[in-house]
Amino acid sequence: MTGNRKNEYQTKQKTQILSYLEENATRHVTAGELMHALVERGTPVGAATVYRQLERLEAQGLVRRYTLDDRGSACWQYGGAEAKAGTCHSHFHLKCVCCGILIHLDCEHLTEITEHVEQDHGFQIDPARTTFYGLCDRCAGKQEVQNASDK
Repeated sequence: MTGNRKNEYQTKQKTQILSYLEENATRHVTAGELMHALVERGTPVGAATVYRQLERLEAQGLVRRYTLDDRGSACWQYGGAEAKAGTCHSHFHLKCVCCGILIHLDCEHLTEITEHVEQDHGFQIDPARTTFYGLCDRCAGKQEVQNASDK
């Protein structure tokens, strides 16, 4: 009986983690942010469990892992049907450093760049692991307003 409860608990944790990731599908989520959100929802989950569940969800193709820096820091994003179908692996991403939104970018110009780099430089770019960081239109607009009011 104890084993069954443990399995139910782990399923509840996985469900809570997946639910939070689905609700925040347009942005990257860190494990710390996820743990904090689960505490606020009344379902505290330990760090080891969160990382283990994220790894399982990634292996199932439900979430994608993005490396943030050269120290191995990472964040995850729910991919749902798109990730399972593999389509999220065929395009680049734009990440706003201000609000955290993640934009899926299918752009012919980037395909041309990818082909150029491969043909002329002998290097294959992995679009699934390529993310451009900057400001989305909304955040750039807020910055322009802030800059104008500072003058």
